[in-house]
Amino acid sequence: MDEKRTAKLKRIYELENLQIHYYQSQLSESDDPIFNKALFKIVEADKKHAEFFTELFREHNIDIPLITASIADIAGSIIGEAIELAGQENICKIGFALENQMLEIYADLVEENLNSDLLDKLIDFKIDKEFHALWLQHYAQYLKHQKSQKSYSNNLIQDSVEDHPTVNMNVRLI
Repeated sequence: MDEKRTAKLKRIYELENLQIHYYQSQLSESDDPIFNKALFKIVEADKKHAEFFTELFREHNIDIPLITASIADIAGSIIGEAIELAGQENICKIGFALENQMLEIYADLVEENLNSDLLDKLIDFKIDKEFHALWLQHYAQYLKHQKSQKSYSNNLIQDSVEDHPTVNMNVRLI
């Protein structure tokens, strides 16, 4: 395995570990069952990806970045704690950005490995990342819509009837 491909595979391995810890830190903070289930499924898929790369590195006698796991744990937790204050919509947006970064690397690797035994796995993992990115993007939009609907409903409830422009106009006409 050449150095360029190995460097990209290590980068993917590092990002997979970062994502695992980032998403896990969010699981304990949310009471939304759909959000939690999705993050759980994303974490499970990312763990399978990381395990595959760990085995691949072992088979080719490539040093596994050991410090990466602890850095990913710390970084994932710090990012997770900072983002959880901003809400689930931003958690999804950060996740979407991370998934897109991974998609770029996977796309490069797929192109570079068209005649490789890695091709099927890389395509499988790229598809997983595409589904993760799409779900996170969609759910962020859903949360934004829910928030705007709730805000609109609250404004309607809090507005007094007398202050409503339509009521004032109708009263003046009568």
